[in-house]
Amino acid sequence: MRRITVNALIDIGCLITFIPSFVSGVVLFFFLPSGGGRGAGHAVWLGLFRDQWLTMHNYWSLAFSALIIIHLILHWMYFRNIRKCLSPGKKEAETCDP
Repeated sequence: MRRITVNALIDIGCLITFIPSFVSGVVLFFFLPSGGGRGAGHAVWLGLFRDQWLTMHNYWSLAFSALIIIHLILHWMYFRNIRKCLSPGKKEAETCDP
């Protein structure tokens, strides 16, 4: 498989895993915040309990983190040479391309 295809698939995977991680994080922060009180353990939003939202958030976030690590590894040469790419003067095309 070509490198650009692998990068595109990893980037699409990052987007796909980021969205449910973000949505579940917003739900947990605004609609089902942690804390004590009566009935706090049985808080439900959209038919899911808080602990189900938390489990879903954790799994999607772990998948997103794994894909981000792969993304960084695939772009390691770019990050290694970023100083050369950003400095004025002579630039080598193959080291500055992401």
